[in-house]
Amino acid sequence: MFELTPRLVFAIIFVTGLAALMYWDRKNVERHFILFYRRTDKGLEFIDRVANRFPRFWKVYGAAGVVVGLLSLVLITGLTGYIFMDMFTNQAIDDGFAVVLPGLETPETGTGMSEPTSGAIFVPIEYWVIAIGLLMFVHEMSHAVVARTEGFEINSVGWIVLGILPGAFVEPKGENMLPGGEAQDTESHTIWEGGDWKSRLKVLCAGSWANYLTAGILLVALMGVTTAISDIATEQTEFINYEAEEGYPAYEAGMTEGELYSINGENISTEQELRDVLSIEPGDQVTLETSEGTFTLEAVEREGFEGGYIGIRFTDTVWKESYEPYQGAAQWFTSLLFVVAMLNLFIGMFNMLPIKPLDGGLSVETFIVEFLGEDKVTYLNKFSLAGWALILGTIILSLLGF
Repeated sequence: MFELTPRLVFAIIFVTGLAALMYWDRKNVERHFILFYRRTDKGLEFIDRVANRFPRFWKVYGAAGVVVGLLSLVLITGLTGYIFMDMFTNQAIDDGFAVVLPGLETPETGTGMSEPTSGAIFVPIEYWVIAIGLLMFVHEMSHAVVARTEGFEINSVGWIVLGILPGAFVEPKGENMLPGGEAQDTESHTIWEGGDWKSRLKVLCAGSWANYLTAGILLVALMGVTTAISDIATEQTEFINYEAEEGYPAYEAGMTEGELYSINGENISTEQELRDVLSIEPGDQVTLETSEGTFTLEAVEREGFEGGYIGIRFTDTVWKESYEPYQGAAQWFTSLLFVVAMLNLFIGMFNMLPIKPLDGGLSVETFIVEFLGEDKVTYLNKFSLAGWALILGTIILSLLGF
């Protein structure tokens, strides 16, 4: 039976709102096949204010981004090569790249992300929307601020939708990253032509660098939140240890030694509570709940002992921690932090693959143009086409169940 869950309601509102926004702004939205985008100059003044506030910081930030970005380019290239070698060796298409899609169910993994199967990883749709929104903002904002710090002019910013997949962009002055709009002043193989190759590298690496930093901040926050919740959910409880004496009811019932929890349904955690409930006579039935299990005994007489005797000797008291796993809003929030952090990390690294038009491919193009000449860019273009064919081909085959 069809069930209208809160998550499904959110999905309907999100898709409807996105469609309504595009229709309302349709005069300014450009379309090419399934590609929709909207250029605007709104926000450029804010970008300039951010860039001009701490120029020295952004210079260091941009340089650090180049170091981290190029290291991650090498890392993701090697990892991708290993993935494809292993995939073809074992003839397992599912072991390749996977597309992250919004879902209407909470994955049973406990992390908020499903296991990668059939070319897809599913996350709850609200996680996906929040993650993509934050990811795009920090990525493009980082590109823009570093670009202005390095003296590049920005023509426009905007949003983009490919099919139903949202995105964002920052477009440099005098260049076309998307169809239509301002024509290029000169023919060139590259974008961000307004500065030297070092400045261009800073701009290109800044996007993924921001995603890595965001992932790190969120993972630190996740550890702090998890620790705080664990402290709240963890309680210290006092238990009484016992030993059973041979020849008496407790031992004969199978008890040896352990922790006592209750007597006749009364919880026991202190010696005073123990004394309060131990008023028994010979022949009385006594039920003990212990770490060894639950036992029902009949008290007996013992010479020199007043009252009924069951044959257990109490040794000491100990403190133990008991932990109740957190659920509900706390679990939702910690899973959200994890998913957003992981998507920033994974997509940031994917963006540094050495294939165009990803930032990693444009970074490699920068080196080629600077040290080998623009005519050699054609080899990178062919490599990029082959790379995309391999990545998208394996994902599609996996989605189709091959």
